[in-house]
Amino acid sequence: MTPEQDRRRTRSFRPTPDRVQHWLHLAGILTLVLGGWMLLAALLAGRHLVPFPWELAARFGADGALIWNNVGPTLRVAALGFLFGALAVLPLAAISVVLPLAEPIVMRVAVVVHVIPFVAIAPIIVVTLPGEASRVMIAALQVYFPLLIGLLLGLKSTDDRAVDVVTASGGGPWTVFRLVRIPSAVPNLVAGLQIAVPAAILGALIAEFFGADRGLGAILVNAQDALLTERVWAIAITIGLIATAGYGLVTLIARIAFPWAGRGASVGTTVAGAAHSEVRRWQLVAGSIASAMFLLGLWWSLRPLFGLDAFFVKDPIDVFGFLTAGSPITGDSAAVFWQRFATATAETAVHAGVGFVVGTAVAVLGAIVLVAVPGLERAAMPFAIILRSMPLVALTPLIVLLFGRGLLGVTVLVTLVTFFPTLVTVILGLRSAPDGAIDVIRASGGSALAAALRVRVMYAVPAITASARIAIPAAVSGAMLAEWLATGNGLGDLITLASVNADYFTLWSAGALVVLLVLALYALVNLVDRVVSRRLGIAF
Repeated sequence: MTPEQDRRRTRSFRPTPDRVQHWLHLAGILTLVLGGWMLLAALLAGRHLVPFPWELAARFGADGALIWNNVGPTLRVAALGFLFGALAVLPLAAISVVLPLAEPIVMRVAVVVHVIPFVAIAPIIVVTLPGEASRVMIAALQVYFPLLIGLLLGLKSTDDRAVDVVTASGGGPWTVFRLVRIPSAVPNLVAGLQIAVPAAILGALIAEFFGADRGLGAILVNAQDALLTERVWAIAITIGLIATAGYGLVTLIARIAFPWAGRGASVGTTVAGAAHSEVRRWQLVAGSIASAMFLLGLWWSLRPLFGLDAFFVKDPIDVFGFLTAGSPITGDSAAVFWQRFATATAETAVHAGVGFVVGTAVAVLGAIVLVAVPGLERAAMPFAIILRSMPLVALTPLIVLLFGRGLLGVTVLVTLVTFFPTLVTVILGLRSAPDGAIDVIRASGGSALAAALRVRVMYAVPAITASARIAIPAAVSGAMLAEWLATGNGLGDLITLASVNADYFTLWSAGALVVLLVLALYALVNLVDRVVSRRLGIAF
């Protein structure tokens, strides 16, 4: 070994200020988590909701073989769902950017499929696809929507001057896509894959709730039914650790393959993702008609294509008749359903709206702090992943006890659903600010927090609106899940009762109307995105 190599090796093992800060932050967070855990377990002693750390450790020792034997099926389904979800997203995102007319169609279909209540779509998937294929499909559906949103943002995060150079040299849309947009999209692709890891794990668990005989989801349901609280926590933490390991693996591969991803731009580019595709009004109308026809055709084809029974799969004509003429089974008028649906929608709108606002605000503030404080992100992110990956079925009893069954408890549940995707997306947006602009703030005596507030936030506006596109459908789904598990009201309760009572007219009609409402909210976010971007001078 040469003297120079020896000096480099010595420097690599020498603790740098960033490394010291990282370990200090990690130690502080661990102390807070363990202290809060002990306090909560002591306050709730005797209620069998939160075990002490040593009780959980003993349960891991007793159930280690059971948990380990069921990790494989869940991990396999999650990995395949992750893979197929990503493979489906890549060509859709490419087509949407190169052919702007296709983007409204792709996005509307994506939103519709993403927001359909799983209590309605999961049984159809289980019936139409055999065995493991149905579980992989459910996991893939959880992955593709946030990954599609993130990848589209990345493909639009290009330096206009680079696009102009390629275009002036005779390059067409596909050349621009290959030489400019793909390299620009790598950071967002990495962030999307990081979000997709816990989503795939949760998708695999949800799939196992519907009749699987093996897997962590199956033994989690059995443990809850048997009131084995310590086993439920052991399984939930195992799920979180798996998701954290997957997140870390994606991050490690990205750092090795794309070491420049996630760093600030070296030049003064336009704000990442701020430019909107030029789509004329007639193209928007044509895209709306085409997407509506495709979705209606897909809905109509369910029964003849898969041979499904008309009793539990209703087509658009059945739903239209129910909404206008009433139930042909009970004889109730359409007004009865509309009154129930309006009341339930008002309740869910409050739950989802408050949860969305709180979750977005907490995530944006958290992202600013994590970016401004060196070393904090690496220390805090594993705990955020574990919290996001733990199934709400396991957390709901504790949240209900601590915060009640009202608006506060539902807000906490919805915040848990919306927080993590928003956090990851906004962190990437904050880091997209040009290094030159950050250097100006620092040279003027500004702190890292001042740079984040004065420069980074502006460059993160498109990332914040992109995260809202992910969070709004998630907030509605999370609110309905919370209503099913905790409150007993709202659309979640309406749809769940319809499923339990085999009232498929109500189930399909309410599901279709929920989809339309979410599409309207999604369109509203797009409008706000355009208005805000133009007012800030970051869009054309």
